[in-house]
Amino acid sequence: MSRISEYSDMGRSVTRLVLPVLIEQFFIVIMGVVNTMLASNLGPESISAIGMVDSISFIIISVFGALAVGGTVVVAQYTGRGERLLANKAAAQALLSCLAISLAITALIFIYQEPLLQMLYSEAEPDVMNNALAFMRINLWSYLPLALLSVAFGILRGAGDTRTPMIVSILMNLLNVILSYTLIYGISLNWGILRLNTPAFGIDGAAAGISLARLVGAILILIPLLGGSKDIQILRSDFLSYDSLMQKRIFSLGIPAGAEQLMFNGGKLILQTFIVGLGTASMAANAVTNSVNGLILIPGNALVIAATTLTGQLIGKGQPKEAKKHLKFLVLAASAAMLVLSLIILPLLKLIIGLYTKDPDTAKLAYIVLVSSLIAQPLLWSASFVMPGGLRGAGDVSFTMIVSIISMWVMRIVLGYVFAILLQIGILGIWLSMYADWLFRSTFFALRIRGKKWLKKSVID
Repeated sequence: MSRISEYSDMGRSVTRLVLPVLIEQFFIVIMGVVNTMLASNLGPESISAIGMVDSISFIIISVFGALAVGGTVVVAQYTGRGERLLANKAAAQALLSCLAISLAITALIFIYQEPLLQMLYSEAEPDVMNNALAFMRINLWSYLPLALLSVAFGILRGAGDTRTPMIVSILMNLLNVILSYTLIYGISLNWGILRLNTPAFGIDGAAAGISLARLVGAILILIPLLGGSKDIQILRSDFLSYDSLMQKRIFSLGIPAGAEQLMFNGGKLILQTFIVGLGTASMAANAVTNSVNGLILIPGNALVIAATTLTGQLIGKGQPKEAKKHLKFLVLAASAAMLVLSLIILPLLKLIIGLYTKDPDTAKLAYIVLVSSLIAQPLLWSASFVMPGGLRGAGDVSFTMIVSIISMWVMRIVLGYVFAILLQIGILGIWLSMYADWLFRSTFFALRIRGKKWLKKSVID
């Protein structure tokens, strides 16, 4: 009975933190699904091109995510100790580094965008490559606001404010869908004296829509940070002065997290080159599968974010046993939630795929891969991603980096090549290698959680 009561108490405390993040993730995924559907109706060449560019963007986003991890954990641990002034300073220094690094990355991508696409996707069909170039030329300008969003969201969550990121994210994603639809297809309204006609920009409109929405989101999220709230405030003096000690604390977390994400997303990029070689139908099916899977991963991704924040705050408070209990609870909650969603989606799968594509080859491949994913995700995903989220919150970033890199490059890359190319299983082989990666990660992270070393990694001590 005491165990039930304990889980009930944890459930209530976790719900308060997770619910805004869950709502935020729901809107992000739903809007992403709508965007994919909008782009899909332009044809398999367009959705394949967007998938190619997104694979590059994921690597760039991983750099911003690394800064976000550093900022989140340091702010969370200072917040747990009740040291608000130091939390404010950590937030300012994370945002300063974010601005400098994102400007440098944007400049590099602007200069080398075409050679980069040609080098990575030389086997892509000409129409797909032309669409990818068109999308990249506009999309690259969204990297700066995206970086600011990533780090600012992390700062606010680390301070315990999950409501503001939720509101900004919802507004941004609603705006994204409205702008994307308008710019992709144009508007033609003739209601009496009211006449409105706008041009259709196709794939250029898809890139412009998401870029403008991210810009507005970045402006909105900076308002509470610069204006100040009860949770956090970025002071001009902290932002304009470089604090080497605080930067060291942030980057002691950010560099391993960044290396992990770079290698992880770099591995996904290599897998994408395998998929490109499998043909346009496989590329489109992979994009559809990723989009539908996003629905199942909504609670999981919310709980990963919560695991980092909650563990960081509990470690900061000096409560390692509570951190361990809460992390185990979050893993179980994520698995249960994804199981329920998988059972709901499975009988509706063909209908859902039909909303994305009318191409029979794409639909057939997407159905096969999605069935396998609906089985694997509830069993393996939460342990392989929620656990390392908690480990990062405690400051144990080096271990998560080592396991993730080895698992990605040995399990996903090697097995992906063997299954998809050598054994000619095709796109399903890529996903089978991913499930092997999840199993590998889950095993090593579970062993780490059982020990005590990860509970002694506080970065602010």
